Amino acid sequence: MQTKVRNHFQFCKKKGLKFGYLIYIMYLCRQISRYDSNYLQVMKQPLVSVIVPNFNHARFLNERIDSILNQTYKKFEIIILDDKSTDSSIDIINQYRNNHHVSKVILNDHNSGSPFKQWAKGIEAAKGELIWIAESDDSALPIFLENLVIELVNNPKAALAFSHSIFMDTESRIIDRDLHTNSGNSIIRHDGKIFARKTMTKRCYIYNASMVVFHRTAYNKIEKSTYQQFKSCGDWAFWTAMCQQGDVIEVCNKFSKFRVNQEGATINASRTGNDWNEVSFILAYFIELLKLKGFNLILFRGKWTRDLQLSRVNDKQYLVNKYPMVFGGSKIDIFLYRLSEFLIRTFRGVI
Repeated sequence: MQTKVRNHFQFCKKKGLKFGYLIYIMYLCRQISRYDSNYLQVMKQPLVSVIVPNFNHARFLNERIDSILNQTYKKFEIIILDDKSTDSSIDIINQYRNNHHVSKVILNDHNSGSPFKQWAKGIEAAKGELIWIAESDDSALPIFLENLVIELVNNPKAALAFSHSIFMDTESRIIDRDLHTNSGNSIIRHDGKIFARKTMTKRCYIYNASMVVFHRTAYNKIEKSTYQQFKSCGDWAFWTAMCQQGDVIEVCNKFSKFRVNQEGATINASRTGNDWNEVSFILAYFIELLKLKGFNLILFRGKWTRDLQLSRVNDKQYLVNKYPMVFGGSKIDIFLYRLSEFLIRTFRGVI
């Protein structure tokens, strides 16, 4: 490129162009812009702190940690936490203690009772500008970090970036499943507050921590105690709060690998009727966090009133009485919600 620029400048001088220097600079800028993405990749490489919270996942730990070490993006540290596992997890963790990427190994003396307390402990120990919570039973393609980091570098207003996931079972067999409405190879930048209000209030669209890389500065702004008190749905509260801190980048390629266990966490809790006490508390929290009111509140209440009616929870009236703003919707609220969903499905991609 330097030879081309020099030849161009000499040509300008020979022709006696009055503004040779100006043309030289303009040409140089144009050439640099062509290499913009490579420039960012080379010149801006933030440290990524990879948090691996583990509990009794010895069976999957080698695959998990190796998938991190095999990332094409190499500027990262690994922080491994174990929540008093009773299997052979410690033996496997010790195999990686001396790896230069492993900066800390944190072993609990007693079980914390919540994976989200482990998240917080790992983030507190992190040194990186970016955070990746790599769940111990999941995996990732080698280009996962590379693709998400460059999106966060190129979009400084973003709080987080997430990719879609390949589903697999406990034997690492691929499951034909996709929970996202957007598809293809596109990259979508969402306004975080709108994304939280229109998407995260319906379900946990960011259903797995392993699919996300986020800014430490965004995390520092959220309220910490709420998500840590839960056992199964804390990630829903966590990601919704994080979406409030900036733009959300959705990378529609499947770069993460999500292992589906028999006992799911947020996905099952919100869909099958399990653990509705946590779901109810979080939904009430969303009304305050997202400042839901007017028509948005009507649609929100209509959806969750209907979902509760269709669920297998036993004492539905108890939840209606305790959380009337969530489950006390009228037939009109439910109708308006169903109508809005019909219109969204009908006109998606048209307008």
